[in-house]
Amino acid sequence: MKKLIISAIFLATTLNAGMTWSQVLSWKNKTIQPDAQYSVETEGYNVRVYEFTPLTDPGSTCIMSFTNEKMGMFCFAKSKSALKKDR
Repeated sequence: MKKLIISAIFLATTLNAGMTWSQVLSWKNKTIQPDAQYSVETEGYNVRVYEFTPLTDPGSTCIMSFTNEKMGMFCFAKSKSALKKDR
């Protein structure tokens, strides 16, 4: 019963702080830093690009791009020279 009351208070506090349910559920997830991040100059769009190495496949690179309206992601195998640099 005590755990239920504490959980309810925690949930009410976090939801009032502006957190969404998905943020509450993912608070223990590991956060990784991107290998590179940059903006692409375009007319009328704020394009942000993040490159990262997936934890489950260190031989790949993934690139994610975001605008104010859309998101895209593409993953591909690293080149042999890039794999040598990682070691």
